[in-house]
Amino acid sequence: MIRKSHPELNSSLVTAVRDQASDMLKRLKLKKKPTKKNDSSIRLNHNTFRLLTDSKIISISTISGRKKYAIKIPSYFSKYDFKSSESARIKTKKGRIFMDIIVEVITPNPHKVKKVIGVDRGVYNPAVTSDNTFFNSRKLREVKGRYKYLKGCLQRAGTRSAKRHLQKLAGRERQFVTDVNHCISKKIVNKDCDAIALEELRTGSMKRKGKVGKKTRKLIGNWSAKQLLSFITYKAEMIGKSIILVNSHFTSQACNRCGDIRKSNRKGKIFKCCVCSYTLHADLNASRNIACLAKGVMSRLVVNQPNVACDELKASLREELRANIVTSFASI
Repeated sequence: MIRKSHPELNSSLVTAVRDQASDMLKRLKLKKKPTKKNDSSIRLNHNTFRLLTDSKIISISTISGRKKYAIKIPSYFSKYDFKSSESARIKTKKGRIFMDIIVEVITPNPHKVKKVIGVDRGVYNPAVTSDNTFFNSRKLREVKGRYKYLKGCLQRAGTRSAKRHLQKLAGRERQFVTDVNHCISKKIVNKDCDAIALEELRTGSMKRKGKVGKKTRKLIGNWSAKQLLSFITYKAEMIGKSIILVNSHFTSQACNRCGDIRKSNRKGKIFKCCVCSYTLHADLNASRNIACLAKGVMSRLVVNQPNVACDELKASLREELRANIVTSFASI
């Protein structure tokens, strides 16, 4: 159909157009016809462009054949060793043309794991590490609260200019949250360790009705834990550090000293063991439990999830967590 109406397009450009149209329909969930502005972005795949980093030239497929253009690559990216260019997007901003290029980077081999730090991610503290580092979200919550108030005022106004302002606010808020997660992930990855352990969080199940209140569901909905994980992962891989994901069951209920597991151990931000009276900040205790679980994972040659019922799986996880905590504490 596209080749008949636009015979000047080669097969690679037709494929790129088809993929972009499919993504637009998927984003709108087939509820309405997607619209595209004349100056909107153009997506390219690895067949429709080629990046020549040495000569700083990019070759692009057009309806008039291949065209070569000189590009300016910021000096910041010179420290990366590019393996290949995967895709790109051409866009205009304030009369200037920019090109976002996704490249595959050569990463070093992972270090031999000797030291592991655990990271507990939360709503009020975006990250707490097992070496007593707290990343507070007070400023993040203040900025989000201010944006929430402004968005409420604009939504009540309902004018065209208010809707345009709403779109700008949404973009600014996303940029701010992304910047915060970049800063946190950079500090975590630069710590003195060979591996970073994190929980496998499933925020969808945490938001189910009956488990938490409406206010808490909103906090979880605005939580950017997945983005923080992706930033930590790719930054760690760039410098040869391993990422270990552990099961999140009981990490907030287990005592990091004696291994006792019960819900009553944790009350709000404070963790106090009902057996040994060990008292610690709840997020710090959880991060140390995550580190202990990661050490147990690293000590096993084969890590397979047992094919058992849910209750049996939780029981085995409980025993594994308790055993790892007791072993780790005894070796200190």
